Amino acid sequence: MTNTPILKVENLSRHFTFQTGMLKRQTRTVKAVTGLNFDICSGETLALVGESGCGKTTTTRLLLRLQSPTFGRVLYDGQDINELKGAGLKAYRSKVQAVFQDPWSSINPRVRIRDFVAEPLVVNEKLTSGEVERRVHAALDAVGLRPQDARKFPHEFSGGQRQRIAIASAIVSRPRLIILDEPVSGLDVSIRSQIINLFKDLQAEYGLSYILVAHDLATTRYLTDRVAVMYLGQIIEQGATDDVFDAPAHPYAEALLSAALSADPGEVRNEIPMSGEVPSPLNPPSGCAFHPRCHRNMGEICQSHSPALGVQAPNRTVSCHQYAP
Repeated sequence: MTNTPILKVENLSRHFTFQTGMLKRQTRTVKAVTGLNFDICSGETLALVGESGCGKTTTTRLLLRLQSPTFGRVLYDGQDINELKGAGLKAYRSKVQAVFQDPWSSINPRVRIRDFVAEPLVVNEKLTSGEVERRVHAALDAVGLRPQDARKFPHEFSGGQRQRIAIASAIVSRPRLIILDEPVSGLDVSIRSQIINLFKDLQAEYGLSYILVAHDLATTRYLTDRVAVMYLGQIIEQGATDDVFDAPAHPYAEALLSAALSADPGEVRNEIPMSGEVPSPLNPPSGCAFHPRCHRNMGEICQSHSPALGVQAPNRTVSCHQYAP
């Protein structure tokens, strides 16, 4: 891995404003994500983890430029992606790809596999039909499928094979970064490990970087180098995966990871319960967003002041008053 980020997120925020009330005269704002800061280097895997509704999906949509930020920037090789146009935008979309959760709905059932896999090349690059055919066959081979499978339709494949096809489409344009949005959660347990190991093999062969969005904490630990834990639209802890999993510092990360299944069936773990539900982003708590559920609530300061993302230890940042500078 290099020390130079290929993608850098600076103070990234996305807020949605809408009208409510009988006459639509009240304006309300949902802060889907606020003040995100992270980066990713070549050959590295970063995970975004957290409960449903924490802002992971919004973050990926901002990275793929499917939405525009309210504030902040996403820099690719030092360029703001929301300022890219024409050839520059096509180049970005060629080099930053995605693999989504459901292989049954992510592939158009009416097109042949060849046309689906080739789409990033046809849309973003100018290649001869022969070169497109060669790249498609090479991508299918890289994910463990046969070149002759290119002539078939999606219904002729199993769920695991369909996810391999989706991965082939993601790597066919020779990207630098692939966003993996719950890439194995829709698959049978028996084939999840095959797909996870395929991601590892492709990363080693092509030097790929991944941003993994996942609920499965076992997959997160196996596949990633660093992890960013999100809660209610903010990153509350970020650091090396082993460091965060072995000794989580933020009370939310501690409770979340205490519920993760251990690879050692004999390990005794004390699960930390979280009271209540995730607050609505329409009406977030004052102060620290986690304080109503926190087992280490410090009282007034947690209820009235939002903590900064401070440095807690080398290679670790934590948003908690217990670690305030």
